[in-house]
Amino acid sequence: MRNFETIDDVIYFAIESEIQSIEFYNRLAEAAPEGETKLLFSKLMEEEKSHIVRLQYLLDHQSELGFPSLSHHFSEEKYLPHVIPSPQLSVTEGLKVAIQKEKAAYSLYKDLAAETKKHDFNKFFLLLASEEESHCQRFENEYDALTTQK
Repeated sequence: MRNFETIDDVIYFAIESEIQSIEFYNRLAEAAPEGETKLLFSKLMEEEKSHIVRLQYLLDHQSELGFPSLSHHFSEEKYLPHVIPSPQLSVTEGLKVAIQKEKAAYSLYKDLAAETKKHDFNKFFLLLASEEESHCQRFENEYDALTTQK
């Protein structure tokens, strides 16, 4: 597992994670039957793309923004979902993994907000954390709706 030395290391990891989420949600959108679940995956893919744009902006402007140094230990292990999706994943199983991915992203952005509470980045990371928490709730609601239909 990678340990991160600087905030830009953590942001690169966050971008990688967002890209992986987009690819995963695209795979689930393609597998989902037409309807609300397919639309949910598609909509959240677009929201994750906006996260990448905002994170990339930070990296592109880090010299003028002045990233603070890390005061506590960041490691990718804490911010990865604990379930590895199988190749033949059902939509409900995919939703379980998506929930874990969003919880991991929420945790990462919450920790980055705490790390940068004396800087302007705090609000930025709190906003991303809030959006990831919202994604998680939407996936949980969709999972509940699909599993109670059966």
